[in-house]
Amino acid sequence: MINDTKQSITLDRRLLIYIPAFNCADYIVGVIDEIPEKFWQIADILVIDNCSTDRTVEQLQRARAEKRWSTSIHLIQPENNLGYSGSQKLAYRIALDFPNIQNVIMLHGDGQYPPELLNNFLPYVESEYGIVYGFRDKSSYPEKEETPILTYQIIKLLSSLESFVTGHKRKEWHSGLVMYSREFLSKVNLSALTDTYHIDGHIQFVSGVLNEKHHAIPIWKRYKNYEQLKGLNRLTYIFHVLGLMVTFRVFGSGQSVAEDHCLTYKYSTLPEMVISTDHFRS
Repeated sequence: MINDTKQSITLDRRLLIYIPAFNCADYIVGVIDEIPEKFWQIADILVIDNCSTDRTVEQLQRARAEKRWSTSIHLIQPENNLGYSGSQKLAYRIALDFPNIQNVIMLHGDGQYPPELLNNFLPYVESEYGIVYGFRDKSSYPEKEETPILTYQIIKLLSSLESFVTGHKRKEWHSGLVMYSREFLSKVNLSALTDTYHIDGHIQFVSGVLNEKHHAIPIWKRYKNYEQLKGLNRLTYIFHVLGLMVTFRVFGSGQSVAEDHCLTYKYSTLPEMVISTDHFRS
């Protein structure tokens, strides 16, 4: 990895909470606010802003300047928008660069995955599982699970189809609330992972190929008052999923391709700003 600035990051805790963010100014500070207190004591928190065009970074910088949180968060921004997939590749490469990190939990910055669900992952930190993932479950959380019924049924259908086609049974292949162990990530050829939005499913497939131990946790998602994937975006996502299924079945995981160590992402570390909060007022 290449850091564009003289300001470097130091990640020395054994757990890393990675938050991908893009144009989520209305939610990002609230998401961090909701992270349970326990995690502020045991985890480093890394936000990767994917070149947002709204006020996401401004909101984060204001909160940091106000010392809103008990522990500092780390905020970086790549040179270019890497997409959802590229953001993950960058995050996991950074995690592997710090030997103390043993687990990485991804928590989306748009607030659809309630941060309180992080507590459900605690029993599995530094466990035998290479991957622990959440699966939305209306039967376990009938009052809380807000995924629209059509979207819910599509996700369940696609997940069943992916399990059948690939031969690796998973309760959901589309979860953005997931924890990976360092040992597992070190086996993954990050540069060979898909550049599409379905990188979560690709990593699941790689875990199956590697016979990695995995565990599923029932969760719920928030959809009311949140942006939904619909229309052309939904169709594009479905086609990506179907295309990857065929690729997996015919060509395998792609992990046999040699790791491209020359593939790097330039990014800038955005330090905390010690300035008057009046700077942020419009």
